[in-house]
Amino acid sequence: MPEFGPPSGNKEVRDYAAILAHSFAGKPDDMLQWLAQLSEREVRVWREGRHVTAGVVAYRIGQYFGGRPVPMAGVAGVVVTPHARATGAGSKAMTALLRELHAEGVALSTLYPATQPIYRRLGYELAGVRTGYRVPVGACELKRQPGTLRPAPEEEQLFDSLARERAKQANGHLERNGFFWRRLWGKGDDTAFRYIIEVEGKPAGFLIYRTKRTEFPLQDLLVADWWAANDKAARRLLAFFGEHRSVGANVQIFGAPMEPLLFCLPEQKWKVDTRWEWMTRIVHLPAALQARGYPVMAELEIELDITDDVLADNQGRWRLALEKGKGRVTRGGSGRVKLDIRGLAALYSSALGPSDLARLGYLKAGVADQAALAQAFAGPAPWLPDFF
Repeated sequence: MPEFGPPSGNKEVRDYAAILAHSFAGKPDDMLQWLAQLSEREVRVWREGRHVTAGVVAYRIGQYFGGRPVPMAGVAGVVVTPHARATGAGSKAMTALLRELHAEGVALSTLYPATQPIYRRLGYELAGVRTGYRVPVGACELKRQPGTLRPAPEEEQLFDSLARERAKQANGHLERNGFFWRRLWGKGDDTAFRYIIEVEGKPAGFLIYRTKRTEFPLQDLLVADWWAANDKAARRLLAFFGEHRSVGANVQIFGAPMEPLLFCLPEQKWKVDTRWEWMTRIVHLPAALQARGYPVMAELEIELDITDDVLADNQGRWRLALEKGKGRVTRGGSGRVKLDIRGLAALYSSALGPSDLARLGYLKAGVADQAALAQAFAGPAPWLPDFF
């Protein structure tokens, strides 16, 4: 039996679930329930002899950059059984996963790291954030705004359509599959409230949230996801929060590093409550550069020399030619722009610009080439409302 691959039978699934529970202070049954929702190609284990010593989940989804969804493997559940943590099993499992993804042609991999050094060694770099804000309900007391919020428990396609509209205007958002939407909806006692925001009779956003009792009779509004397509929808959403003033304490909501919604508030009463950085890895270089969108006005050619000490096929000289918002990648060129694969990840997501990468030692390029890179990868700051 190979060292790395899908679980072989229920016993190996249970073994992986037990390691997950041990590592994350959870319950094996909860971990089994999670794994049961995933397809076979998304779950991998690492074996030492006949025993499972590590495991990893790789969601096959998309992630938007430059207005286009890019095939991405979202990595989660990376665990090593405690007695094997000094053996390198985690690094071996992740390296095997990256090689498998590259062979499939998967463009990117993104994850939330429990620790950064191991993932940096594997070619990942910080590429975006998940920022949570805490807004007092009292700060949202705006005058009655035009528009309505109507309950919409069954209109999943409309939610997905609106989320895609938002994702095209951002960097880093997921192209969610059914698993991610079901997790947002919840079930039983954890079922979320769902609303469509309408302005002038047309959908202009959505709201998915739960409530959590704090100190009687107060509660917090925990926003799982939201979108306001224009200023009227944004103000109607905030007014809705303010209408909870009799029992509401705070609104907990995720947004961009400089969140436009908060510009609608009269005062800076909000605070950053949580901040998680995520890391991205360019897995298949030509697939990644060709799947991303680019500024329509950027018509140029960049000659890259890429260093990648894990996935050798990404190394060497590449030409990236941009025309009408699309990229074309071919082998060759002068290699004037010397760029580490880690730095390319931060550039690709628009997290860092060329001058930042040069200061960090990830990039060596002349002034003209740095300007070309800045033009090609210009875009909004990358962020994610999802955690995985």
